[in-house]
Amino acid sequence: MIRLSMICAGAAALALTACQSAPPDYGYGAEAVYDWRLNRAGELVVRVPSNGCTTRDSFVTDVRGAAGQGWNFDVTLFRVHPDHCRAMLPQGVELVWDRDELGLPPGAGLRVTNPRSAPRAG
Repeated sequence: MIRLSMICAGAAALALTACQSAPPDYGYGAEAVYDWRLNRAGELVVRVPSNGCTTRDSFVTDVRGAAGQGWNFDVTLFRVHPDHCRAMLPQGVELVWDRDELGLPPGAGLRVTNPRSAPRAG
């Protein structure tokens, strides 16, 4: 009986690990960003394409990493709400997330894994 419960626990742990390694499916994929940086307060600032209606609510963030990886985290932005507005914002907009919102400990390193693209000519 104990052996069966150990096998079940191991299978559950393996299944959870497999789920965590698969990228989430938000329907749109990782949005190409124009640029990203950390400001003086340590907040993540990401410049993204916008037609005038893009806000932080347009995205979900997927943060991956752990103490075992030297407190380095990968952040990926997934657009969950398309921007159907028609404003001309060739430089896009800057969106800001603080470390608490991303679930990052103080001093943790991070990088944005989204592909980069050049801003539109305006």
